[in-house]
Amino acid sequence: MNRREFLLLSGLGAIGLGRFTSGCSSRSLPVTILNVPDLAKDVHLDFARILMEDNLAIRGKRILLKPNYVEYHPNRPITTDIRLIRQVAEACLHLDAKEVIIAEAAGHRRDLWHLIQNPDLKESSQPKIRCIDLNHGTAVRMRNKGPYTGLPCFYISEPVAHADVVISLPKMKTHHWVGVTLSMKNLFGTLPGIFYGWPKNLLHLRGIENSIVDLALTLPVHYAIVDGVIGMEGDGPIMGEAKPVGSVVMGKNLLAVDCTAARIMGFDPSKIPYLATAGAHFPGLNERNIFYRGEHPKRFATKFNCLPQFARAQGASTNNLF
Repeated sequence: MNRREFLLLSGLGAIGLGRFTSGCSSRSLPVTILNVPDLAKDVHLDFARILMEDNLAIRGKRILLKPNYVEYHPNRPITTDIRLIRQVAEACLHLDAKEVIIAEAAGHRRDLWHLIQNPDLKESSQPKIRCIDLNHGTAVRMRNKGPYTGLPCFYISEPVAHADVVISLPKMKTHHWVGVTLSMKNLFGTLPGIFYGWPKNLLHLRGIENSIVDLALTLPVHYAIVDGVIGMEGDGPIMGEAKPVGSVVMGKNLLAVDCTAARIMGFDPSKIPYLATAGAHFPGLNERNIFYRGEHPKRFATKFNCLPQFARAQGASTNNLF
């Protein structure tokens, strides 16, 4: 099936993709914002269409989905919603992926059996979907391309290093040490605990913000999809409270995606230190360079409660951030 046939068969604008674009030719970084009030409806074809629109090469490739499973609690929105993970996996298979690997090196729990055995995933699993724990097993040494931690290299879990396409699938959450945790912070879970400890002690010693930027500069990540259907506010990323937002934010440029999500949360990205630092290396910090597709992020803008030390990073009004 070619691109034209797929678009004709799947329909256009099923979740509002075609209803809005921030049509400025100078905006070179597309970020798609979807209206997803809940994940009860199957929207994997919509995800597939957007991946095609963003020219993400899926066919015949080994795809690795990296959700946020730092910890698990049945009554807190800590983890990426299993239904979102499943639908993104099915979107990749719809686009003829060779294999989809769902993988995490959880920072607190030392195994992922609660994820692997989750009925919502198992019931829809196909032979081409595998779930693996990255905390154990072999790693690939990658030279650190960043200047901030002073580490000569990172030991990246082998399945991540050998994947053809890596997609970061974080939860939209506040973070008690760095303000917000999104697609770049989610990369901590590509490093095995048997090398870095729990919760990634070496990265904490070298500075979490330093480590985020160095990892982003070192590890090729091809796409980001932020689960903002129900986020977490307050004392995140584990002890916070549920924050319904009803959106999914996705795109190729991780910084542009993270800055858009941060603005939706009421934060000025230039006042989140690691996002500001990343802006010296990647495009996307400046909102004027972002090209919005689907819904405008203002529709979902809602100030997240945060710890006092990050209140200064929030604007008086979310409308001032767009």
